Amino acid sequence: MRYVTYALTPERGYFDPGEVIFRECGVVLRSIQDLDLLTDGSAVMLYEAEATRDRIDESLANAGKVIDYRVADAGDHVMLQVHYHPSDLIRNLIELHRSYATHLDFPLEFVDPATSSLRVSVIGAKEQLQAQIAATREEIDVTIERIGDYDPGTDRRFAALTERQREVLLVAVEKGYYESPRRATYDDIAADLDCSASAVGKHLRRIEIELVESTVSDRAMREFHDTLAEIQ
Repeated sequence: MRYVTYALTPERGYFDPGEVIFRECGVVLRSIQDLDLLTDGSAVMLYEAEATRDRIDESLANAGKVIDYRVADAGDHVMLQVHYHPSDLIRNLIELHRSYATHLDFPLEFVDPATSSLRVSVIGAKEQLQAQIAATREEIDVTIERIGDYDPGTDRRFAALTERQREVLLVAVEKGYYESPRRATYDDIAADLDCSASAVGKHLRRIEIELVESTVSDRAMREFHDTLAEIQ
C-alpha cells in the first residue's frame, strides 16, 4: 500500500460559497474531521474551527443551503457539524473519490484558510492513487507534497507529534512518569534528554494537550456517525 499527500486549491478561493461567509464572520476552519454524501444529495461535514458560538450562528444564518448544524466546545476550538446542500465541486470530488479503491485519511487540514487550500492524504494501491490524482486534476488544482509507503501500524496521534515530542514522550513512558505512583520526575527525564527540567515540563504539557484534543476529536467523530445514522 502507498499513500500520497497533496493540497487541493479551488480556483475561486473556496470549495463552497459558504466558506466565504465563514471568513466574513470570523470563523476560521482548521480541518475537516469527517464527511459524507447522503443518498438525497445533501452532505454532512464535521469541521474543527476557531470561532465563538455567536459567530457560527451568524454565519450559518446567512447560508441558505444549511439544513441543520451542531456545535460542541473542544477547548481552544469547536467541533462544527453541518448538514447542508453542497456545491457541485464538493459533490464531484466526493463522488470521484468513491469511484476509486482508496481510503481518505482524516483529518483533512486547511493549510490556507484564506483560499480554502486543503491538505489531503489518500491511501491505496499505486495504480489507483495515480488514476485518482489524474482525475482530480481535471476538477481542481493539485499540488503533490509527499508520497511514500503506508504503515498501518503507525498510530496517527503519536505520528502527529514532532520528532522531539515523540522522543520526550517515549523517555517519560520508559522511566515510569505515567505510572501510578510516578517513578520519575522532570529531572529524571531531563537527564536522559540533555535538557532542563523546565523544558521537559513544557514538552509534556504540550504533548498532553495534543493527545487530549485528538481524543476529543475522536469522540466528536463517533457522535458524527451516530447523527449520520439518524439522518439516513
